[in-house]
Amino acid sequence: MHVIGTAGHVDHGKSALVERLTGMDPDRFAEEKARGLTIDLGFAWLTLPSGNEIGLIDVPGHERFVKNMLAGAGGITICLFVVAANEGWKPQSGEHLAIVDTLGISSGVIVLTKSDLVEDLDAVRASVAAHVAGTSLASFPVVACSSVTGDGLDELVAELDRVVSRTAPAVDVGRPRLWVDRVFTIAGAGTVVTGTLAGGSLSAGASVEIAPEGRVTRVRTIQSHKKEVASIAPGNRVALNLAGLERQGAERGNAIVLPGSFRTTRLIDVELSATSVDQMGRAAGITEKGAHLLYVGSAEVPVRVKLIGSDAIEPGGSGFAQLRLQDPLPLQRDDRFVLRDAGRVVTLGGGRVLDPLPEPARRGDGGRAALLATLARSSSSDAFLALVESAGQLPRAEALFRTGLSAVPSGVVESGDTLLSRAEAARREAESQARTDEMGAGARAVLEKVEAGGFTPRLTKELDSDPVVVRNLAAAGELVRIGDFHLTAAGAAEARRIVRAHITDNGPVTVAEIRDLLGTTRKYAVPLSEWLDATGATRRDGDLRALGPTP
Repeated sequence: MHVIGTAGHVDHGKSALVERLTGMDPDRFAEEKARGLTIDLGFAWLTLPSGNEIGLIDVPGHERFVKNMLAGAGGITICLFVVAANEGWKPQSGEHLAIVDTLGISSGVIVLTKSDLVEDLDAVRASVAAHVAGTSLASFPVVACSSVTGDGLDELVAELDRVVSRTAPAVDVGRPRLWVDRVFTIAGAGTVVTGTLAGGSLSAGASVEIAPEGRVTRVRTIQSHKKEVASIAPGNRVALNLAGLERQGAERGNAIVLPGSFRTTRLIDVELSATSVDQMGRAAGITEKGAHLLYVGSAEVPVRVKLIGSDAIEPGGSGFAQLRLQDPLPLQRDDRFVLRDAGRVVTLGGGRVLDPLPEPARRGDGGRAALLATLARSSSSDAFLALVESAGQLPRAEALFRTGLSAVPSGVVESGDTLLSRAEAARREAESQARTDEMGAGARAVLEKVEAGGFTPRLTKELDSDPVVVRNLAAAGELVRIGDFHLTAAGAAEARRIVRAHITDNGPVTVAEIRDLLGTTRKYAVPLSEWLDATGATRRDGDLRALGPTP
């Protein structure tokens, strides 16, 4: 299913068109009906001749309600761009065009409404074509119609059906997110939130989280187009009845997600484009100065702009920036957004998120611009590799979230739950080899010192060697600990052979005889005798050592 949104200048017939197509009046408020002016979002739906059911979001066209328009535009995949044939292109036509183009909405129909009031439609078509040239709307079919007479409506529905059939359905990646655009209560049922579902499916009974606050609640029931369903796929208008939630527990701009599936962020790296002109036809552009507002999903949040790699983005140009959000949002790679000037109340441009969890940008960080250029032109897998290579090492879960992947692609070195760049892995390998070489030289020195002492070696504490080296040699079986000293494995085996051979030929021996046999002192002979007993080489019988069971 697809959700279709209207766009266009105030009083160009958007609401009348939606009502004529669906039989539903999208204006919900008495003030809207009294003034004949859409103030907030309206919702309706329609079954096309092919049997495809579509949702429709009617947005306000007046410049004072652009933020409400943006709350609805964030969830649409197809646009009905409306221009009144009798008035032609107007200021808000330009701003709505910039918004639709910035959001990357590349499917839709341009509708010339009020066609019954105009004789020369060709001139209107030519004017509209000139305005949309070079934008995502340039390929939209154009249909003229009248909501009053009904002329052209059948052609519009047929064209809309063709557009819907050609537009790829919403993708289910297992990470549902519903930006809340409306909250209300129903007596006896509780709080209901509505929005356009994207990213994954939801089922009744599922636990969900209200981001960014992090409150967890449960989906009691799901409705779509006033029909209750057990589960719902992405790409649908959805109403969720949330259990145990007061009306104040959710608001427009929140997002409904699965617990733990998103990480909220106040800092994002983005690809940013400036509109060629603002809605009044003046040259625009983006700098770090001024007060900026970010619109993403149904959320509006003040942001600070830090441009990366340039001091300004000229009208019609693009570049990179890091945006610092006043309030956290659950964002992900490739989220589309709109940037407006809060002071002048104009749309400056917008773009898409490249990295939802970046490190803070620093002045003069030339590598950041190069990294963002790579992220902008790369697939998610290549972006994953670029992020890991840039950071050197990243926790697995963080790297996956920042790129939207569910599995680690090939080309990354895994070390437990940490992912290493090839350079970092090589550095660690070199360090490990250096330590091995160092340990090898130290080990040889220890073995030489112990071997030089025969059966009267230096005490372990007197070896003047790294204790780790001695422990590693003992663990490897190259040294044998005997009391306060060590023998080499060969030396220990020789001591056993000498003592056992003597006992075999001459019978049990005393500690003094063992001392003399090995050419050592009593200080060493006593622990040696105890070690021979403990390992089964000898068997103690009073003051004597007889032959033990173990060679």
